[in-house]
Amino acid sequence: MSEPLIHWKIERMDEGEEPDLRLAECLLEIEGRIECGGQTAGLVDAQYIYSEDPTSDAAFFELWDLDAAACAVFEEIMDHECGDFLDPIPGFLDPSSGILCVRFIALRPPFRRIGLGRAVMRELVHTLADPRIGLVLLDARPLQHRPHGYDDFDDEVRDLPWNSPDEDREALMRHFETWGMQRLPGTRFMMASPDALRDKRTPQWPPGPILDQWHTCTACGGWIDREGGDWLDGEYGPVHKDCV
Repeated sequence: MSEPLIHWKIERMDEGEEPDLRLAECLLEIEGRIECGGQTAGLVDAQYIYSEDPTSDAAFFELWDLDAAACAVFEEIMDHECGDFLDPIPGFLDPSSGILCVRFIALRPPFRRIGLGRAVMRELVHTLADPRIGLVLLDARPLQHRPHGYDDFDDEVRDLPWNSPDEDREALMRHFETWGMQRLPGTRFMMASPDALRDKRTPQWPPGPILDQWHTCTACGGWIDREGGDWLDGEYGPVHKDCV
């Protein structure tokens, strides 16, 4: 099997004013088209969430609550009685408090059972888990049992087994355990430290251009300081006055 090539699309979802993502508290939406041997092999979808205190009210309202999927993750992994994440998550987030949440790795039938899923996870960690990430979460729900699964996916959902949702999820969780992941009890998630999945991470982070609907001029592509007065709300988003 050849190594997967993943074509990334990354969008910044938060409204933070720090342009350098290596320093910013941020929420990134990550989509990837997987290519193997010159053929489209599937899709990968994830979110990158970094806050110095990811359980704080500020982190919830400024990051987690910006997206319904991220908010649902927060609610499921949070122990509201003690005001912290479920055990053993806090141990993973000291000192690196960022979370990379993988929503799915969806492969087309010819590319299953050849080790490609694990290779995609390793590449995801290598490329997108910078030193601030302390935890990788993986949603273990089978694609075929997700709401709208047959509407949201095409070949990626074809020929998957159809047993009870619990039986198919248990089979997936056992498979993910062979990757070095462990179960987060009482949830749909598997978890691991980035180093348990890949021993090397790229020093070039972020890996490419980041779409930013809040701070990118829709005319020239430059950074917009929204606290300044040199921009306007254009028809398609913020725009520098000089570009009008």
